Amino acid sequence: MALMKLPLGDRLQILQDLLSCTGKMYGWCYDVEGKLIGTNCPDKVLDNVFSSAGCMEAVQQHAKEHREPILISIPYGLSWSAAFEFEGDAVKRIHVFGPVTSVELSPEAISRAIQSAMIPPRWRPKLIQILQRIPVVSTIDFFRYTLMLHYCVTGERLTNADIVFYEPAVQRDGKEAPPRKDRMNTYMREQALMRMVSEGDINYKSVLQDAAAASRGVHAGQMGSLDQVRVSQIIFITLCTRAAIQGGISPEVAYSRGDAYIQDIMDCRTVADAAQIGHTMYDDFIHLVHKSRSNPDYSPQIQSCCEYIELHAEDKLTLGEIASRIGYADYYLSRKFKAETGYSINDYIKIVKVEKAKTLLLASNLSIQEICDRLHFGSRSFFAETFKEIAGIPPAAYREKNQKI
Repeated sequence: MALMKLPLGDRLQILQDLLSCTGKMYGWCYDVEGKLIGTNCPDKVLDNVFSSAGCMEAVQQHAKEHREPILISIPYGLSWSAAFEFEGDAVKRIHVFGPVTSVELSPEAISRAIQSAMIPPRWRPKLIQILQRIPVVSTIDFFRYTLMLHYCVTGERLTNADIVFYEPAVQRDGKEAPPRKDRMNTYMREQALMRMVSEGDINYKSVLQDAAAASRGVHAGQMGSLDQVRVSQIIFITLCTRAAIQGGISPEVAYSRGDAYIQDIMDCRTVADAAQIGHTMYDDFIHLVHKSRSNPDYSPQIQSCCEYIELHAEDKLTLGEIASRIGYADYYLSRKFKAETGYSINDYIKIVKVEKAKTLLLASNLSIQEICDRLHFGSRSFFAETFKEIAGIPPAAYREKNQKI
């Protein structure tokens, strides 16, 4: 609270000094009409980029109805954040941080930024040099800087969820671009999805549907629809893998599972197949964490044994091999495993293999015979019998009932 007793100018200077410890950060101050009052940026032309890209207009419009900070990003990689100094209910000044970029700008991105800003040709060589000096700040850090700026200006403590994210439409060949997606909304839904994985919450279906409605995935360059879905699903798999590790799954198990799903995505041939793999992957990771958390009383040795079986579901597993890896005699491991889990090791192996078979039935085009061979069931009849005993229906019926077109 002592900080807030200082004049606003001093508070902002302290913040600038602190941020300069990790890299430069440009600060700008505008009046309510959008006139520049002051800046520490030596490149004043960036003010022109900010205004001509529609950012100032967006900030002014936002300030008419909201007091929360706003984070603005234009399609070519530049971002700014703004906090508002109020006098009563009226905006007195606008304080801006930026521009920053989350990655170094490519020559193509710089060229597009210059064209979109309608910079006169004589200024373009100089602007190219300026844009190459733009600070590189991660999105997460820039969120933090935005909250710090808002606190310094208002004394109010907020969270990431309070930041309004906006992408102004950009003119392209005389045509207005369609409205941009609400990225913060997408981000928050993504966090909800990852929490459900890390917590093993099997009541996830409504949240997954909600997130799918909010975001249709990555849209990049001239990629075809299948390639775009592949990229989106690979990102989704990676996030789920990390969330599963946070939920208590060992990195070896989680990454191995994630790698297998990524390979399935790379091998798929239709958008529908890719979407089905993604859905199956999400369900698989959630149930994996759920099962792990449902057995907190397993000893480390038995937990390790279960994880080994999960990891090698497609191998031909034997009691002797597993006992050797755990460091127990066969009979001792068999007794200890039964006492802690309620299953014999052979029964547990069957359950794990059936769960893997369910995944393959839904996420691949493998025939039932191929799945039987892949999981080392010995014969198709034994596979069908074991699958029905555990899942309640034969493998073919399970695929027909659950696979979505």
